[in-house]
Amino acid sequence: MTASHDSSTRQKFLIALRVIVVVTFLIGAFRATFFTVYRVSGSSMLKSLQDGDRIFVYDPPFTQPEVSVGDTVVLEVDGEILVKRVLAAPGDRIEMVYGHVVRNGWAVPEHIGVDRRSYDWLPETEMTEDQFFVLGDHRRVSVDSREFGPVTREQLLGVVALRAPDGGGLGLISDTQVRRPNL
Repeated sequence: MTASHDSSTRQKFLIALRVIVVVTFLIGAFRATFFTVYRVSGSSMLKSLQDGDRIFVYDPPFTQPEVSVGDTVVLEVDGEILVKRVLAAPGDRIEMVYGHVVRNGWAVPEHIGVDRRSYDWLPETEMTEDQFFVLGDHRRVSVDSREFGPVTREQLLGVVALRAPDGGGLGLISDTQVRRPNL
């Protein structure tokens, strides 16, 4: 091998190393800027989220994330960080009849097992322009808007984008099909 060949190989290696370092830095900066990682503690969101899962929460700086009915969100209530599902957004009317959610006069089809369902009755409540009604998927153990009432947009810390199960891997949050119907 010649000295020029060694020099050329070394230059290519240094360029590749610089690219790897820059890309790693950019990915880290993007994640740190737009996502926060939380660890799930508890069973209030079974079966969507398990105790020990890590969740990647979209929380863009200087703005509030767009939140829709059906989204899984991280919020802060009385100094505690919670993970819940949005069942009513600003302007919606919501009530519970024997554990079944009724939004804007229509029963909400949910796929929550009998073992996780509650049989609560809540009178109809209309969300103001800044309120959201959130529930856990495991209604029997969840502390949610049934206890502390609707939450404000300011209390929402972000929308869950991905979950990393305790055993490894990445996945989407399973939906209990509470999204608004297309009429």
